[in-house]
Amino acid sequence: MAISRNAAIEVEVWPVSKLMDAVAKNPSGNSRITIPPFQRRLVWNQQTRKALIDSIRNGYPFGSILLYEDVKRGQEAGDGRHHFSLIDGLQRTQALKDYVERQNGYFTRADLDDDFVDTIAKHLGKETDEHRDRIRSAIVEWVKGRRNFDAASGWSDSNLTKSLIEKVLRYPADSLLLPKMFFEFSSNDDFNRALGDFLDKTRSQVNFILDAKIPVLRFAGDASKLPDIFELINTHGTQLSKYEVFAARWVDERNPISNHRIIEAIWKKYDALADEGFALDVVEDAPDPAKRLTQEYSLFDFLFGFGQLLADDYPRLFTAPKDDRPSSAGFNLVTACVNLKIQDMDKLAQHIQGIDLDKLEQCIVESVKFVDRIMRPVLGPVRKYKAQPIFHSEMMIVAFIATVFQARYTINGLQENDTWPRDRKLLKRNLLMFYLSEILHDDWRGSGDSKVNDRLRDFRYLHLKPPSEERWRQILDDWYADHLIERSDRKQYILDKRTEYLLLRYIFADQLGPNAKYHVEHVIPTEQLLPLKPKNEGWLYNSISNLALIKDAGELKYNKETYVEILRRRMNAGEIDQNVFLQQCESFNRLLLCPPSTFPSKLTVNSYEGFLSQRWELLKNAFIKQYHNFIPAAPA
Repeated sequence: MAISRNAAIEVEVWPVSKLMDAVAKNPSGNSRITIPPFQRRLVWNQQTRKALIDSIRNGYPFGSILLYEDVKRGQEAGDGRHHFSLIDGLQRTQALKDYVERQNGYFTRADLDDDFVDTIAKHLGKETDEHRDRIRSAIVEWVKGRRNFDAASGWSDSNLTKSLIEKVLRYPADSLLLPKMFFEFSSNDDFNRALGDFLDKTRSQVNFILDAKIPVLRFAGDASKLPDIFELINTHGTQLSKYEVFAARWVDERNPISNHRIIEAIWKKYDALADEGFALDVVEDAPDPAKRLTQEYSLFDFLFGFGQLLADDYPRLFTAPKDDRPSSAGFNLVTACVNLKIQDMDKLAQHIQGIDLDKLEQCIVESVKFVDRIMRPVLGPVRKYKAQPIFHSEMMIVAFIATVFQARYTINGLQENDTWPRDRKLLKRNLLMFYLSEILHDDWRGSGDSKVNDRLRDFRYLHLKPPSEERWRQILDDWYADHLIERSDRKQYILDKRTEYLLLRYIFADQLGPNAKYHVEHVIPTEQLLPLKPKNEGWLYNSISNLALIKDAGELKYNKETYVEILRRRMNAGEIDQNVFLQQCESFNRLLLCPPSTFPSKLTVNSYEGFLSQRWELLKNAFIKQYHNFIPAAPA
């Protein structure tokens, strides 16, 4: 897109100090810069910001800043200032702002001149490489420990001298010799001159940055073109995500939002920018909480906040994003539910025109609840203080929820379909089976956009039958064979994001219940397997055939014996008799799905592998038995 010939563009050169004043919330000069709502989040890390500062120090050219002068806003403000929106240059501006506000934090070992370090080492009488390294570390630590380069924060040669004595010469602060050493170095003119020159040079870097000149482009053309300009100029550098592009593209697609939690999530994004000290247009438009609840928001804002809400309320289904980063869940889910292809998401604003956004949100949430209730017994309870394991891809769960939504509701009127009572029963059965089969079969590897479209086009989860018993046995055996190789690892602990956990949750679901906390235990303890482990090779500690999920580990917690060995030891000690031994063996068999006859009489590599094969058959049969009513009969 070319900028119109009628657009008024002026090129100016500003010192960094003027830019820093203009972006402050209360500038002292005659320019004020605010951040438009379609601006992206802050993406530069400390290393990138430091590289910019170093390039300015080295006298390299500085990229231009593009400002839009909002004449109308300036007239309404009546403060005599030029009011601008920052269209391009947010990352660079934030890097400069961060440097000016915490100058000392940008100091690194690379900023220390070798000659200066050699001079200090000579005066300290410590000229080995080890002591030079100590000097560098001590000075960097001391500089970073000052708030700024002012005397009030301790920026003085005397304070640096004390730090060098303590950190390099290793005199503790309470040493009786420290005052003597301090007096000796304070009386050394050459030493103090070297420190003073270093302090002055370091402090002067700030003024050098503040005086650096920035090319500023002032644009005063058609304001409606700003989102297009923003999108165009951000095709280079740190790329916008496709969702951040929509922030600019949909800036004029605005609607009120009734859900206060979505509004709260939207403002967390804006607050992240405001916390960096920037003035935001949206804050000026809605300066108080009451106004925030009544103003209209862009479609991007709604989908952003909706995605955050979904992740908060349904952690079994959605991964939690950071407050200022757009969760793709809201964007993908709404697009799929209204029967628009994921790759056509840019048409979403036009596609949902005339649809009640509040009602659409409520219907989608009901669909999410439906899927969450179905999956809860096998995905387990929600964790409060630990990351929730998620076994599926986002696109897979989007396909599940969108299927439920389209089966239940008409897209235009959002009325419940007459066929929903019948379809509801089918989906409660089918989704549970398709979830596991598609994960074990790795059906969602790679991009999921087209897979979502395919599953919705033919209503696969509703119209197709889940795997038959024969097909299930094949899926399970194929997965098991692959994981025998893949899971031959050296770790004796079990990662809870592995698919073994999911399959075990399916198998032990009736015993555990939907909300039960559980323990993962090795049926044959790893203590017994360690001596068998081949040298420098992996070992099948964590094969699913040697794992069980139980509510209460009891005697098996941190066990070094199998349950048969524990009970036999107790029987030999006279604690239990033969009948109790047999009864408790049967109880453990029901608990672990592993009868006493499965355990090897003597544990060897071959007997352990034989045990794994036998127990795998038991687990597989237990799965088929438990889900017999969910598995369709094989065709005649």
